[in-house]
Amino acid sequence: MAKMIIQEIDSQTREQALQLSGSMIVSRGRIHALRELPGYCVLIGRNVEATIYYCCQDGECEIVSLNSCVENIGAGSALIQIVLEEAVRQACSRVWLITSNDNTKAIRFYQKRGFDLVAMHRDAITEARLLKPSIPLTGYDGIPVRHEIECEYRLSW
Repeated sequence: MAKMIIQEIDSQTREQALQLSGSMIVSRGRIHALRELPGYCVLIGRNVEATIYYCCQDGECEIVSLNSCVENIGAGSALIQIVLEEAVRQACSRVWLITSNDNTKAIRFYQKRGFDLVAMHRDAITEARLLKPSIPLTGYDGIPVRHEIECEYRLSW
């Protein structure tokens, strides 16, 4: 396998990154246009194989999207670590994210990396479908996709 390179998403990688992640995410009732957010990507050869987008504001950093085509090579963990470091640089008190109730694999992944489950926003994804109708009704393992699960990583300096 070619070497894994991590870099900021830039004009040369943005379109390929958006193909992996999609262009829009809804979290906590807010639409995020990924094209407008900062992020990082993992390149293997010339291909974008993983992406992370984030938004720091009001002393908090939201991981808006994390996607990876490759597993078990540390790409997702490395991208999270970069965002944690950026959040510290921007004096954020926490890094948080939303995943869907059906995504038990992601919930395990984040907990293994020090994130805590802090909230379940009942029917938030049902409501998000009004903003993004392409959100599927049924997700992993045939589980109805209805709720947002909020995870956070507390930062201290």
